[in-house]
Amino acid sequence: MATLKKRRGKWYSRIRYYNEVGKRIEKQIPLRTDNKTEAHKRNRIVTKYQDDISNGLEFEFPWMKDGGQTKVKEVTLAEAVDSWIERRTKQPDLRPSTININKNGISHLYNSLAKTLPLKSITTEHIDYFRDGLIDKGLSNTTINMHLRTAKSFFRYVWKRGLIDRLPMIEMVDTDDTEPIYLTDDEFHAVLNEVGVDSFYGKVFYFYRETGVRLREPFISTLDGNWLDIPNLSKGKRPRSIELNDFLFEVYKELRQWADECGLVKGSRGRHLSKKFKKALRKCGINESKHLHSLRHTFAVRQRVMGVPLATIQAHMGHRSITTTEIYADLQLKKLSRHFPTLISQYTEEQIEAEKVSKSLIGDTEMGDTMQFMRQFIDKKTIN
Repeated sequence: MATLKKRRGKWYSRIRYYNEVGKRIEKQIPLRTDNKTEAHKRNRIVTKYQDDISNGLEFEFPWMKDGGQTKVKEVTLAEAVDSWIERRTKQPDLRPSTININKNGISHLYNSLAKTLPLKSITTEHIDYFRDGLIDKGLSNTTINMHLRTAKSFFRYVWKRGLIDRLPMIEMVDTDDTEPIYLTDDEFHAVLNEVGVDSFYGKVFYFYRETGVRLREPFISTLDGNWLDIPNLSKGKRPRSIELNDFLFEVYKELRQWADECGLVKGSRGRHLSKKFKKALRKCGINESKHLHSLRHTFAVRQRVMGVPLATIQAHMGHRSITTTEIYADLQLKKLSRHFPTLISQYTEEQIEAEKVSKSLIGDTEMGDTMQFMRQFIDKKTIN
């Protein structure tokens, strides 16, 4: 039952409960009276709605207005958004960049819908207007879908908490399927020759290509023997482990030592490597669309060339859905034979035409890639 509490001469109805993470929450409902007898009467009314209040609903009681019936308070779009953003900022697995993307998407939503619009009044027609507005601005389909996903996440949040009765339909815009942007053997060799094959940056870039890790993953991972344990703090939210060979193990230790001693803050270390890689690409005259993340795609493409199953590649890269990995399924082996000649060199023309890859072949480039080893998953760990 709700309890009474007096503050500055006025009575409040106090409700205490624990949220889903075990934190005790206290809400105080103003009873707007200094008479204790009247406060008890009003407190009994509040107690009837205690469970709903604990679940996030807000009520307008008769004493809060000029009489009438108790009813659920009309929550505005802005009030619900503020609650959603506040909750997301407290979640440790969400990066600040994700929150900024959400805030950007909400700012576009406010351009189409008034902040004071009652949340329950928002319909699919409102969302269609929001979607059309994004298209009219000339944004790319990828960017439009990013903002629509923000809206979808927000409306799921308020629906789960009973703030709306039904979810508005949110349709994504169609996007053209694009091939992954990767580096060919010749391009990668050119980059390493530019920075120095045996230099720190050369070895680090080789590490990224051979492991397929995301930019920041080396800095949040830990070693367990030769295993690189990557926590579920990355984009895919799936923990995974990759076993490093002796050379990659030494490179990783050198990378972590550099991270500890370089004097750069956490977010800047990855950006520094990315800028260094981009600078080398430009000096080599390589397509401007390529960047350090392209080494992750390069890893996956090379795995595909070697006949590694998509499910195995998915697990290695930490993709939540096989759909994400399927972008590597439609690559033409004949085209890849020109981009990765040492991986394809042992294939017959018939095999290339049929796009059949022998799973027994583990070749690599002449540039120091002499280690030949099979990659396979054992207990969700990859042997490199």
